[in-house]
Amino acid sequence: MNWHWFNWIVLSAYFLFFIGLGVYFSKNNNSTEDYFKASGRIPSWVNACSIYATALSSLSFIAIPASVFHKGIIMGMAPLGIIIMVIWSAFVFVPFFRSINVTTAYEYLGKRFDNGFRWVGSLSFILFHLIRMAVVLYLPTLALKEALPNINPTILLFIVSFLCVVYTSMGGIEAVVWSDAMQTIVLLFGAFLIIFIGYFTVPEGIGNAFSTLITDGKTIPGSAWDLSLSGATFLGIFFGGFFNSIYSYIGSQDIVQRYNTTKNEKEAKKSLLINVPLLCVSVFIFTGMGTALYLFFKYKAILPENIDGNAILPYFVINYTPIGFSGIIIAAIFAAAQSTVSSSLNSLATCVTADIITPLKKDLTDAQKLKIAKLVSWGAGILSTILAIRFLHAGQGDMFLYFQAITGLLGGPIAGLFLVGIFFKRVDNKAAWIGFIISILLATYLGNPGGLLSKLLPGYVQPKVFEILISVVVMGACIIPAWISSLFLGKPKDEKISGLTYFTLNNK
Repeated sequence: MNWHWFNWIVLSAYFLFFIGLGVYFSKNNNSTEDYFKASGRIPSWVNACSIYATALSSLSFIAIPASVFHKGIIMGMAPLGIIIMVIWSAFVFVPFFRSINVTTAYEYLGKRFDNGFRWVGSLSFILFHLIRMAVVLYLPTLALKEALPNINPTILLFIVSFLCVVYTSMGGIEAVVWSDAMQTIVLLFGAFLIIFIGYFTVPEGIGNAFSTLITDGKTIPGSAWDLSLSGATFLGIFFGGFFNSIYSYIGSQDIVQRYNTTKNEKEAKKSLLINVPLLCVSVFIFTGMGTALYLFFKYKAILPENIDGNAILPYFVINYTPIGFSGIIIAAIFAAAQSTVSSSLNSLATCVTADIITPLKKDLTDAQKLKIAKLVSWGAGILSTILAIRFLHAGQGDMFLYFQAITGLLGGPIAGLFLVGIFFKRVDNKAAWIGFIISILLATYLGNPGGLLSKLLPGYVQPKVFEILISVVVMGACIIPAWISSLFLGKPKDEKISGLTYFTLNNK
């Protein structure tokens, strides 16, 4: 085993640096405007790296290469579809959200429809991100579990969680965004290091590596071009990547919040467009890491039978990378986790403070709101840690596909609402509720949460829809019924659409 005391020095320096970053930026948090929006002080390139790092979580860093290891490079192609969503967001949704001037994305739903949707949207986001944080806390714990097999993994998870929460609660969104930018550099370095080691261990060089991947079926097979919703096809993953990212870029507070952290609209657009080449790099590192691991364990070493799924990459890092570099790659895994958790904590605190507590207690001072936001960050960190422990004891599974299914089931109906509100000006709140309820029912039918339908409906068989495409079906189930209902229920009042839809943005 190649874990060495020098690796601890690398990790300790890494963690101390980011805690120091939180302390440094804490002096700028004099108001909720500072804590939630950084008062527009964030440069576009930093904002771009933050958006990228938020999406490139430890889930992506560990789980997608594991899927590529087992199923081939087709599983790493989703970022190509996300590129289309990023470009669309830069030119449509950035100007839109900056124009309507809201603290949270769900405040828009309250203005456009009614406050019930503001609560539903915010609560859905909170639940979704508690699950997301639990997943991305769980995965790096696997890395430390490989390094320290004699230590209780639950204790390790608490340590990881605590360190993620500390600098976020102190430094606010400014610490989150700047740390994300720095963590992007760390995780990209770690990814390229894994690719280099894996490919350069293949006998007879890179040419033999590529021919091996083709022979062993790890490239894109002919069947990948089939038009199917129930299998891992190229078109399915490409369009799935696009549709599944709609919620993230128009309905998820952690990214929408970034649209207002730059000094103007031009800088916000630039921060998104910089993500296009970064997403192309994602395809390379996902497929590169997954295939590098496959080649390494084919030619250089034997993968133990008890090492499966998301433990493959951590096992490789701890046992087969040089001393010192192991610490850097583990730091990269932590970087991926921290970038996601910190963003989720800050945006979750924003939603709880602005969407739930402030409407109920309107006489709160700004200082009291700031204190509440910091306390919420700690509370959310504790809850997600408890859920991560549940994942830890339930087993590994394919966490990438599991998370994509959760995205579709929780994010799909809310994404459908945003699309209806922004682009369908004749839909009022009653028609929106009809579409939303139908979407929730379909999401439940497709997802069978907790095996509930299997118990309630005799003979129920869960439909076979590829996990990454669930959100497509669920969003459609919101948009189409809402539009049809609007034909019978009439148009909304002028104040519900003036300046609040894409086509009436200038009618304020």
